[in-house]
Amino acid sequence: FLIFVSIFKEDTMKKQLKEIKLGIGLGPIRFGMTKAEVKLILGDPTNAETFSYSDSDEDLTECWDYQDLELTLNFDEEEDWRLTMISVTSKFYELQGVSLIGMNGEKLLAQLTKLNIGNVEIEDFSEEDIFDNELIEIEDKSLSFWLNDDVLDEIQWTPFFIDEDTLDWPK
Repeated sequence: FLIFVSIFKEDTMKKQLKEIKLGIGLGPIRFGMTKAEVKLILGDPTNAETFSYSDSDEDLTECWDYQDLELTLNFDEEEDWRLTMISVTSKFYELQGVSLIGMNGEKLLAQLTKLNIGNVEIEDFSEEDIFDNELIEIEDKSLSFWLNDDVLDEIQWTPFFIDEDTLDWPK
């Protein structure tokens, strides 16, 4: 009976995580949550690592990876270790009811136009003879799509910004 309850609880929780909410979070996970608040919902991450995107040790990011959920959460020191970025890599997750992971670039761009999300910017991060990597970004929605060999394999999003340096935390 306990195993059934545990599986039911896990399955129900996963279904709640399905919806990507731009500027807000993922299901019940909301930008601005503390690490303790996230742990109450998801439990301990599979892996956790701390690093800096710059040469400074004063702008640390702690990255939590939930392998079973194909979900990564970033908490930034600069924001009092609150949740600042979510990344997903599974077809399970949906944006406005549409599963995007696995689409090729052309189909993704057509779908983004259909969803009417905003202006798309495309950047090429490929390295000659090594890999084909492209970033499709919708800056005013704080939303990024990473394509590897023309296949979408990761979606990243953050809270919206009030200005260049100020996050607009969801209410």
